[in-house]
Amino acid sequence: MVRSIKRILKRISSNIIQKRIESGKIVYFESPLEELAFKYIPDGLGKLGRYYAKYYRQDEYEINSDSSSVVLAVHEGMLISKHKYDRYHLIEGLNWNRKIKTPATYKSVGT
Repeated sequence: MVRSIKRILKRISSNIIQKRIESGKIVYFESPLEELAFKYIPDGLGKLGRYYAKYYRQDEYEINSDSSSVVLAVHEGMLISKHKYDRYHLIEGLNWNRKIKTPATYKSVGT
């Protein structure tokens, strides 16, 4: 039940992201799987806008609109606020900063 609700909310969010991009509005969204936030800024009527991205703990950079990260985030991402996007470089990521744990039964080489 909870999974289906999350799936519905993701679908709604991705539809909103797509509609805002198509209507030429500034959009802030993220791809939680990649820990990457995006900003879309329209260039004008009929022109493709520009996308900017931020990883946790990193500065903003421009990214190609046909990047697989952008496509994934537009179709599977979640809307975020401008405030969260602006602070994204201050947030510590969870997935990429985790240390690899080995079971205690494994021994190191030479022991």
